[in-house]
Amino acid sequence: MNLKIPFFICFLIINITILDTVCNAQTTENTVDYTRIPQKKVRKLLRNMYLLGIKDLSEVNLKCYLSEDSAKYCVQTDSHIIKENINNVWNKMMKLNLWDEFNGRLVSMGIIYSKRLNRIFYKEDNLIGIEEGQIFCLNLKLMGGIKNLGVGLEVTSIDKENKSIKFCYLNHGVSEGTQEIKFTETAEGYSIITHETRYHSESKFRDKRLYPGFHHKFVKELQENLIKMIIG
Repeated sequence: MNLKIPFFICFLIINITILDTVCNAQTTENTVDYTRIPQKKVRKLLRNMYLLGIKDLSEVNLKCYLSEDSAKYCVQTDSHIIKENINNVWNKMMKLNLWDEFNGRLVSMGIIYSKRLNRIFYKEDNLIGIEEGQIFCLNLKLMGGIKNLGVGLEVTSIDKENKSIKFCYLNHGVSEGTQEIKFTETAEGYSIITHETRYHSESKFRDKRLYPGFHHKFVKELQENLIKMIIG
């Protein structure tokens, strides 16, 4: 029997095959456009990931906070109040331009990788909205720019009911642990943004003496940016 396959089915199969090939090759090292990443330390962070054996950014492992090892972690908490309803604050948070949020004097975004889309987003791509599975590669400016640090975080949980967002450090940096941004309501009907970080590295001096001060400055800048964007 001579079966003829309709043209539109052939067309669909060809396009699905092409799309699948493009998506699967999207984040291998030779597809990363390093010329679009201005921060030297972010470029180095990405190159180190590939040198350590990953073939695709979707393969990156995490170094999250482990409750059974809680004694070894340091904890730091920073909070700010926004004089606005918590539901409005949360809804706006979910729709922010991520490049504007991480675009300060101390903290700047290098790239965002989306696991769902298997795609790298650069600054010009103007990505809107935070979601689970996004990887942020950030540049942290220390001591007025004398030293810079490349840091990777993955959005591991977005709890809409309890209004919290969790991030884990990537397995290619100095620190391990978890950061959590929590939104709570005051008796007056305002919103409190609390940034809680549980962290650990191989250096007690770094964890006790260096990390807290720098981290407080970074979080303060991010929360001030966030408040400006939410209030408008």
